[in-house]
Amino acid sequence: MADPDEVIARNAVRLNRLARGEAAGRVRARQRQRKGKRLRQRLLRAGGLAGALILGLILWGLIIGPIGTTVLVLAVLLGSLGVLGALFWSPAQAVVPLEAASPAALPAATEAWLDQRRSALPSTARPRLEAISEQLLVLESQLAAVPEGHEVAQELDRLLKRHLPELVDRYTRVPANQRKADLEASLLSGLGIVEGELTRASEALSQADRDAVLIQRRFLENRYAPEPPAL
Repeated sequence: MADPDEVIARNAVRLNRLARGEAAGRVRARQRQRKGKRLRQRLLRAGGLAGALILGLILWGLIIGPIGTTVLVLAVLLGSLGVLGALFWSPAQAVVPLEAASPAALPAATEAWLDQRRSALPSTARPRLEAISEQLLVLESQLAAVPEGHEVAQELDRLLKRHLPELVDRYTRVPANQRKADLEASLLSGLGIVEGELTRASEALSQADRDAVLIQRRFLENRYAPEPPAL
């Protein structure tokens, strides 16, 4: 007969794997949502500019008089440049400053902060960034249930508000032609350490619940499990 503790440990590993997979799917959904929102904003800007140009030409013809060829050509050229600029230019998205984020809002603010800097980091860092985003999504619901003075919340506050930004910002300030292989390796190692710390923080926050499940299972065994037959 299998040891109940071993069964519970194996189930915990499976559940953790499922939770990570679910978190990864939610992270990708959030990224698609942000990209879709930016695309819609660009299309609205471009459409608004084109509509304003057409309306301006119509009003010019009605109020001032016939539009000359030169004015029409200039309007079409400048309008086309403006529409193209609106399509391809996307202003920086406003996010909650990391320094001002509460423990419950810190994971989402950190994920948005990393998303803004993703293009400035090497492609080799993407798996690390995805893993960090997955852990942040798991921690989001956990931190919402703990007070601000919680020890783990304070550790995460230092990690996500100071140490992670220092690592990323220091790397991005190095000129691109000076980013050698050892510097990239140091960045990847640092991101891996951050991921590990986030994992440990998540496990620490759920430790009490895991212990409670084990205790409750033993209680149910003692209370309701049939006693072995007497010899």
